[in-house]
Amino acid sequence: MEGSADWQSTHHGLSEIDFRFREMAKSSPDFLERSRFHALERNRELTQYRLQPWVTFLGSGKLEELKRVSLGVNNLIKNISELIFHEDWVKMAEFYHLGSPSIAEIVFSSPTDAKTVFSRGDFIDTAGGFKCIEFNFAPNLGGWDTSIITRMHLSVPATSSFIAREGISVHYTDPIWMMFRHIFADLRDKQLASDGNVTIAFVVQPWEVVPEDNPKIMFFQREMNRAIETLGLEISGKIVSCSYQDMAPREPLFLGARRVDALIELSNIMTPTFIYRLFKGGCVALYNGPVDRILGSKRNLALLSQYAASRSFSDAERDMIESHIPWTRLVSPDLIDYEGGTHPLYDLVAAHQDRFVLKKADSFGGKDVFIGRSTASEEWGRRLDTALAQGGWIVQEVQESLPYLYQSGEYGCSVHDLVWGPFCFGDAYGGVVLRMQPRASGGAVNLSLNATEGIVLEV
Repeated sequence: MEGSADWQSTHHGLSEIDFRFREMAKSSPDFLERSRFHALERNRELTQYRLQPWVTFLGSGKLEELKRVSLGVNNLIKNISELIFHEDWVKMAEFYHLGSPSIAEIVFSSPTDAKTVFSRGDFIDTAGGFKCIEFNFAPNLGGWDTSIITRMHLSVPATSSFIAREGISVHYTDPIWMMFRHIFADLRDKQLASDGNVTIAFVVQPWEVVPEDNPKIMFFQREMNRAIETLGLEISGKIVSCSYQDMAPREPLFLGARRVDALIELSNIMTPTFIYRLFKGGCVALYNGPVDRILGSKRNLALLSQYAASRSFSDAERDMIESHIPWTRLVSPDLIDYEGGTHPLYDLVAAHQDRFVLKKADSFGGKDVFIGRSTASEEWGRRLDTALAQGGWIVQEVQESLPYLYQSGEYGCSVHDLVWGPFCFGDAYGGVVLRMQPRASGGAVNLSLNATEGIVLEV
C-alpha cells in the first residue's frame, strides 16, 4: 500500500463503518483487484468516467455538516447581488462584463431563476473542515450518474456481502430524484401544468438533439416516472430533447403539438429573449438560464473572501465565509491583504507559489487551473503574467485534502486526495458525487486525468 499518511483518522471521521470497511478491504484481494468489479463496467452509455471500486460510508454527523456548509455557501452566492452589490446594477454589469446595467437588473429582479437554480459545489475536506474551492451553477454538471453508479456498486458481490455481514442499512440521496422533486414543487408554486400533464425539455444545440429512444432520454423518463410514483403525484410526465430553434415563440410554449412546462439547458446556450420573456411572465420554468454564467463565476468566491469582514454580512454569514471559503482574490496589480499584512499581489504570489492556485474565473471542467506547488517556477511566472495581462483570473490559497484510502491501479490501494461535489436544487441538498485521485499523482483532482468517480452510501 502506497503512502504513509494518517488515513485512519480521516475515515473514522466519516463513520466507524467506513473505517472498518477499509481495514478489511486493504488486505482483501476481493477489493484490491480491480478486475473483480465487473459490475462497474456496465451502463457505459450512461456513465462517463472511470469509477472508483470502493464506496464511501458517510455517517449522519459528517453528512449534516456537508449539507450545512454546501447550502450555506450556495445561498451566499445566490444572494450576491444583494449582499455585495446591494442591487447596484451598474456595478454588477461592470464587474461581470454584462454589457449593460439593464441585463443585471432583468436577471436578478423578481421573478429570478437565481432562486431555483441547479448547482454543485467543489469542496475539499481539510484539517480545518470543508473548504469551497468552486461553486458551479449549470444543469449539465458532472455527477448526474450517481444513482446509476450506486445501483451498480450495490450489485458488486464483495460490497453487498460486506453490507450484509455488517447488518448495515444503507441509503443514498439521489440527485436525479431530488431534481425532479424540485421541478415538480416549482411547477406547483408557479401554477404551471395544472392539467396534470408535465413536459420537461432538455434543451441542447440543434446537432445534439436525440430521439425518444436514446438511452439517456429513456433513462431520465424512467426516473421521472419513478419520482412521480414515489411522490404519489397524480400527473403524467414526459421528457423530450430539443433545441430552442424547434420551439415557436408564443405563449404558452409549444414543441410541435406538445406544451412545454419546464426547460433544462444542457449546453452552452444563450437563452433566447422570447424564452426569457415567457419565464418572467410565469409561462414556463427555466433551469438555469442567464443567471448561471454570473453565479458560476469564480469571481464570486473572491468577492466573498475579500469582503467577509464588511457589514454586508450577518454574523452567521461571516462565519460561513471565514470558516469555509479559502482566501481568494482577483488577480490584479493592486495591493492586497494577506495574513495580517499588505502586499502587492503579484509579488506575493510570485514569491510564494507553493501556497497558491491560479484559476481562470469563467473556465470549467478543470481547465485553466494551475497549482503552484505542481508547476515549475518559470511556468508559474508566465501563468501569473498571463493572468495579470488578461484579467478575469483569481488566485486562491491552496487547500490540502485530508488523506483518504481507496483502491488504485489494477491491484492495490493508496492514499488519495478527495473533492466532494454536493448538489443543491434551489434551497435543498441534492446528494453528492466524489472525485478522488492518488496523492502520488500530484496536481488538481481531475476526472479527465488520473481521478476516479466515487459514490457515498449514507449510514
